[in-house]
Amino acid sequence: MTKQDDKKARQAAAQQAARRRTRVIMILAVFAVVVIAGVAVWAAKRPQSNPSAAMPAGVNSDGGVPVGTAASPIVDVFEDFQCPICKGFEDNVAPTLDQMVEAGQIKQVYHIMSFLDINLKNDSSKRAANAAGCAQDQGLFFEYHNEVFANQPATEGAGYTDDQLIQFAETVGIPDMNRFKQCVANDTFGNWVTQMEINSENRQVTGTPTLMVNGKVVDWSQASTWNGVLTAVQEAIAAAQ
Repeated sequence: MTKQDDKKARQAAAQQAARRRTRVIMILAVFAVVVIAGVAVWAAKRPQSNPSAAMPAGVNSDGGVPVGTAASPIVDVFEDFQCPICKGFEDNVAPTLDQMVEAGQIKQVYHIMSFLDINLKNDSSKRAANAAGCAQDQGLFFEYHNEVFANQPATEGAGYTDDQLIQFAETVGIPDMNRFKQCVANDTFGNWVTQMEINSENRQVTGTPTLMVNGKVVDWSQASTWNGVLTAVQEAIAAAQ
């Protein structure tokens, strides 16, 4: 190879290396744009905090709805009204926990989430949670909560109509139905529902149902039956006492 040929080869190699660097820079730039766009979409979909949100009467500082008079242990229950597994929990486990509440053994605090609206492309979780807040404002959250789950649509994502939400209130005997209807129509506690979702996420709740006993998550992921779930809760309660 002559010196001229060597010079041409080195120039060609340099040009090829420069082209590779350009391609890498372009790929990285595209990747950065995709990441930034993804973050923007996530931020747009993520509920925005509103600490001044109107709260139903009787909720705690975290926005949860306490049921029962016991001081401890506290069982936090995180649910979404459109969650089929939550209905399974309500049908098979909750009645026993309710008996513990009535006996003064535990206090339950309900945190109604609404993240399934995004997955199911509707607003039923948020509207049902707002309606539950309207019921709580008249002292009948627990009864209303149970009625909503008892009438959960068989098809996930079918959702609840406003007429159904009002009918549930009539069934459980809400004292002031006109006030309840206005509360539903005006989405009075919609910001409270959003704040509950944010507070739940801040507590690292990633799915429903989630149960905590005195702030500690009950791990029932290995339970093969609902009885196994209940056993896990009972053991956690016993350990917390």
